[in-house]
Amino acid sequence: MSSALSDAPIFIGGSGRSGTTLLRVILDTHPRIVCGPELKVGPVLCQMWHNFRSVHFPALREHHLTTADLTHSFADLMLSLLEKDRTVSGKPRVAEKSPNNVFFFPHLHTLFPQSPLIHVIRDGRDVVCSLLSVDNWLDPQTMQPVDFTRDARKAAAYWVRVVTAGQTAQRHLPSLGVRYYELRYEQLVTAPETTLRTLFAFLGEPWHAEVLQFHLQPRNLAGESSAAQVSIAINTKGLARWKTDLREADKDAVKERRAAADTTGLRDGPELVSRPD
Repeated sequence: MSSALSDAPIFIGGSGRSGTTLLRVILDTHPRIVCGPELKVGPVLCQMWHNFRSVHFPALREHHLTTADLTHSFADLMLSLLEKDRTVSGKPRVAEKSPNNVFFFPHLHTLFPQSPLIHVIRDGRDVVCSLLSVDNWLDPQTMQPVDFTRDARKAAAYWVRVVTAGQTAQRHLPSLGVRYYELRYEQLVTAPETTLRTLFAFLGEPWHAEVLQFHLQPRNLAGESSAAQVSIAINTKGLARWKTDLREADKDAVKERRAAADTTGLRDGPELVSRPD
């Protein structure tokens, strides 16, 4: 892999229902970037790499393997899984969007030091509202609905955990900080061109106005829970949904997470819970 930032793969993470799919189709519309549906294996490989370096390393060391060898091997494996999309598309750069990438930003940064890590953040109240409307997210072990799509308190706790993971990684790893980028959903949908121009400048990519026409490009959205939303132009319909769509009991449950949100050190982002207007 080239060490140039313009050639490095791009990784996107954030809570479910925060706008990561919207960003992925926007990037996929850029003439230099391909970003397909969630690969999902990135977090799995990152966890495996961590286990190989810790739990299994004493045995591997007996076979003359070093931690650098493991890092190169897992980076090459990840690239091999991304490369087909890049070659089929004919584009020079690939991006990968899996929400859980956010929990592995430190791992991804070690595997790909030049890669931008984009953290999509949306107002937690709207995330909770959207999560509670999802009916097709199943736990792969129990095949039952994921608990945070059925319980407002758990949905709020999930949002806090995700945002905290991304921002903590950025704060504690100075070298990661220069590759870390927070994209606010509210800014994206209210001022899309301004917001995206800034993002593409960070990525080292030229501006192309056609990214705003992502909804006109045919693509496979099968299995993506936000397929309907990303099949139309950017709009603000999803802003402040919680005010009308959340039941009062759920609003109260979300408010209970206020202390958790306040103690995580979340930076000047949209508030998780309602405050007096």
